[in-house]
Amino acid sequence: MMRLPWHGKTAPHAVLDILRGCNCRCANCYNATAPLNCKSLDALKEELVLLRSARNLSAISLSGGEPLMHPEVAEIVDWLHHREGLTVNTLTNGILLDDAMAERLAKAGLGMITIHVQKGQRRPDATDATIDDLRREKGRIARRHGLFPALDETIEPADGESFRRFGEFLRATPEYEYALVTMARDFSEIRSDRAQEDVDPSTMLESFRAAGYEPSVFVGGRYERNAPRWYVLQSTQAIDREGRERDWDNLRPGLLERAFLYGLAFFGRRSVHWIRSTSAKLKVRLLVNGLTGGHLRTFWFALKATVCGWKLLEKHIIVQRPPYSLGDGRIEFCDGCPDATIRNGRLHPLCLGDLKEEVPL
Repeated sequence: MMRLPWHGKTAPHAVLDILRGCNCRCANCYNATAPLNCKSLDALKEELVLLRSARNLSAISLSGGEPLMHPEVAEIVDWLHHREGLTVNTLTNGILLDDAMAERLAKAGLGMITIHVQKGQRRPDATDATIDDLRREKGRIARRHGLFPALDETIEPADGESFRRFGEFLRATPEYEYALVTMARDFSEIRSDRAQEDVDPSTMLESFRAAGYEPSVFVGGRYERNAPRWYVLQSTQAIDREGRERDWDNLRPGLLERAFLYGLAFFGRRSVHWIRSTSAKLKVRLLVNGLTGGHLRTFWFALKATVCGWKLLEKHIIVQRPPYSLGDGRIEFCDGCPDATIRNGRLHPLCLGDLKEEVPL
């Protein structure tokens, strides 16, 4: 696996936490329960100034609470995209995502919408038995309005069946190409003076392999930079005109991609976040990747898809290992924290935002 050169200002992404309050309840949520409390646009502008001073941002995500409950969410997206030039994502439980909301967000310039719908949530619009149908419905709503939908789920580290089933659902569902998986942890137990064991990724990795996925790149830790905290499992699916899967390939970065990413980080002090692709662009990328040290099979995969007229879809999963305490005053989390946000005027890991002690970056 290749370690992504995300460190300090090169991390291309951060999070604006725009409100507290939620219309859903999820197990293992790191946000403390709170009444609805929305930040003003002026307050968010001040936070963005602080984020830009610490990051060469190309993308930003809106978080909460439930961001779609903010009465000015479309105005916030419009400001970030059209005035600040950022790619904007939002994480949502999808309860308020209907055609009218999707149209508002698309017109405002939202790029990706990450939908957190899973079993065990207390929500008004689904039961555990209808979760997969609801996921597909929300994905179709997003697609109808030009939004790029992604999936989000939190899974217990030892629950291999849930990892495998999640990977199979992503592979079988054309509405979604990207997914974010968080390995669960009780965040309330994290104390910098009390040592913890890190969560074991072996069950997760074995289960995703069983579903056809392999890790290709990673983000390291704050103290152990070569120990993965984010795993990125990059795959590509070839489908025919009837929508049937015809081939599957796991990607690894070629020499040209590696040189580009490290050169950009070293000389430009920035990196690349998510870029929306097309089948044609993906075929070119894979042909070049396969010829420049990625994997020769990738070249033949892309060539066969081109000759046969198959459409290519990215099927990528990002897996986040949660932070843990080393017990000596240090807490281990992602190097540079790609999900950094602002707490009390300082840059702070989003996942540790509700700890009583501050963990500034």
